Amino acid sequence: MNKINIKIDGIMCDKCRETIKNTLIKVEGIKEVTVTQDIASIKYDGKLNKKEIIDSINNIGFETKEEYFSK
Repeated sequence: MNKINIKIDGIMCDKCRETIKNTLIKVEGIKEVTVTQDIASIKYDGKLNKKEIIDSINNIGFETKEEYFSK
């Protein structure tokens, strides 16, 4: 299983973190999501579709971009 961390702007509360977690877990290949402060830690199998992740986060009112991805 692979792991990646993503910085996300706009997280203000636990409800925000829960919304992000529930959104990301629906992305194909993602097996586990933990959101702390402004970082989402994602465990996944296979190849990760970064564009799908970025679009999913941005579409629910938060902001991320490919430069925010780190291993």
